[in-house]
Amino acid sequence: MALTNDSRSPIAEAYRHLRTSLLLSSAGQPPKTILMTSSQPSEGKTTTAVNTAIMLAHTGADVLVVDCDLRRPRLHSHFNVPNARGITNCLSGETDLDSLLQSYERLPNLKIMTSGPVPPNPAELLGSNEMRKLLSEMVERFTHVIIDSPPCISFTDASILSTMVDGVVLVVHSGRSSRAVVRRAKQQLLDVGANIFGVVLNNVKLEAQEFYYAGYYSSYYAMDDEGPDNGAGAADVRGSS
Repeated sequence: MALTNDSRSPIAEAYRHLRTSLLLSSAGQPPKTILMTSSQPSEGKTTTAVNTAIMLAHTGADVLVVDCDLRRPRLHSHFNVPNARGITNCLSGETDLDSLLQSYERLPNLKIMTSGPVPPNPAELLGSNEMRKLLSEMVERFTHVIIDSPPCISFTDASILSTMVDGVVLVVHSGRSSRAVVRRAKQQLLDVGANIFGVVLNNVKLEAQEFYYAGYYSSYYAMDDEGPDNGAGAADVRGSS
């Protein structure tokens, strides 16, 4: 989690910009429910969800980050918390929301809900009335709910969830996903009526000590005292239009 390691780093600044963009993305009230997805696996969507939740919690807001990637859950490993029980237990009627919330010791206003046991029917669970009811309960309890979901091209889960949230952030790994694949992912979300807040371009190369911002484009470069950063985990935030 880059934001807890060095709050002054270029990566932290990138996430501050992402936070600002998200808070200003909707007319009127800031979005309460934000879905993080990607076109393909291993593009950094879970890291982006975690750091976005942390950055929002730094404002003093009550934040919940939820692992709805029921294909390959990873949220618990980022926070080093158990995953014996999670959202799947709640959706199956075994327990309630309160019993599944886990705390993050560095930020008491940030709560974590892991995936729980991987089910045989993820899409059906996430598209159920129980999921809608649970999300409504989360919205009543928290200022912001950040949801990590599977890649949207590989599975229908993200498309299903995108119809239940205020908006979607599409995470793209720089140099890994082709423009055609990203366009396909974006179109797949738009086809179900998703509100795409924007795209996070992840793993931008850091080459020099420079900060640039213009309109909806921002990129971050830095050189620390020990030499150049290789850019792993940096974020470049672009609007979706």
